[in-house]
Amino acid sequence: MAQKSSISNRQAKILAAIVKEYAATAEPVGSEVISEHYKFGFSAATIRNEMRALEKSGYIKQPHTSAGRIPTDEGYRYFITQLMRHAELTTRERNRLRQELVKMQSQYTELGRSITRLLSETSQSAAFALLPQSSSSAGFSNIVDAGLENSDLKQVASFFDNLTNHSRELVVKKIDAIQTYVGSEGPIPLSRDVSMVVAQVNLPSGGRGVVGIVGPKRMKYAKNISLLEYISKLLSGGLSVTSLIFLLS
Repeated sequence: MAQKSSISNRQAKILAAIVKEYAATAEPVGSEVISEHYKFGFSAATIRNEMRALEKSGYIKQPHTSAGRIPTDEGYRYFITQLMRHAELTTRERNRLRQELVKMQSQYTELGRSITRLLSETSQSAAFALLPQSSSSAGFSNIVDAGLENSDLKQVASFFDNLTNHSRELVVKKIDAIQTYVGSEGPIPLSRDVSMVVAQVNLPSGGRGVVGIVGPKRMKYAKNISLLEYISKLLSGGLSVTSLIFLLS
């Protein structure tokens, strides 16, 4: 494995240029491209020499016999920690990002409400959704009407009151289609007379979420699993948040 070493300012500029060009084109970057696109003030021959030094240090590599180079993991890490931090966003860019985040949060909030309303009405149970920057629940009255003991109702109410705090247990890295927890065997034990069915979803934005149904242990499992499979496919299918809300409304 190549030995890592500190790099000069000139090498840092070239490394940053390679990272940016490769991100834009997905093609190995040659010295001629850097010389043409970046007015660094030194020749293509100098760039080639510095690229050889960067390759020897392990920051870039040659994927095949072409003259181009691509960043290594170490090169990306150096760019992120040492170079990227100096790139300041303009005021316009910051404002646009802020507006988009607010818009996205609003859309996910509306989506979560639509999902939980649909699930609770169709399953005649309680439902919840944990999506990026938002959580929603509906249908607790269906649990009340199921004739559970007061102690069971209190546990379910506490779960929904603290829904956001349970995201770590519910939104897991391993994505299985559907998980069914009967009685008190779930990641967040509710009651031996209450069951939970949850679906982990990968959202089109790259985020991760979970939707679920909570009801008495005698719930209609086949129907509820089918409901969550359908919702999970909609959420993971690449449709926009707005389209999903339209389909669910």
